[in-house]
Amino acid sequence: MKLLKFATYEQYVETQTETNKKKLPFVWVSNHELKTIAHYIREHVPGASFGLCHGVRNGYEVRRFESLLGCKVIGTEISETAAGVDNVIQWDFHDVKDEWVGNVDFIYSNSWDHSYDPDAMLSAWMKCIKPGGRCFLEWTQWHSDRGVGGADCFGASENEMRDWINGNFEVEAVLEISERIGGGLRVLNALRWVIFDKMRARNIRIFVVRHRTR
Repeated sequence: MKLLKFATYEQYVETQTETNKKKLPFVWVSNHELKTIAHYIREHVPGASFGLCHGVRNGYEVRRFESLLGCKVIGTEISETAAGVDNVIQWDFHDVKDEWVGNVDFIYSNSWDHSYDPDAMLSAWMKCIKPGGRCFLEWTQWHSDRGVGGADCFGASENEMRDWINGNFEVEAVLEISERIGGGLRVLNALRWVIFDKMRARNIRIFVVRHRTR
């Protein structure tokens, strides 16, 4: 595992905000990934009515989950750019709203590697998950130590990820997804999705986290 330290909280927010603005048009998550997770939610969290997505930038995953599951989904983003995105609030994902505690059916994030305090972050997220709910954390090679730098301040290998989660919670499953997309990034313009010409395989692991069963 690798964790970068910031001199002050203000420096952390500034770094995250600057990166957000530079990457605002980009979408990392794929429809295949979101459909796979939505299927898992329908199977294991039937009747899910409320979800959170953390670190959503332009809110793409929020809109897709709303469409796929027909439920209320709120996204969080630390940058003030959140104000211009429907159903996204400006929020530090280390914090928890009182109304979220024990009331969230599912949480999804591919931005957990932006945490300055991973243990506190995961505890906060799982505090929101109701009994029977699930938290979905995307892992790729870029979530490991090799991807640490700047706003991506935390990294863990696949095995370290499992051990970290199982320290206080439980990895119920790891969903494996392989796909070929434009370097993992797509650009949203006014008319269409533009796929980068440089194609490569991306192997994704979705860690499904639940409260530890007794």
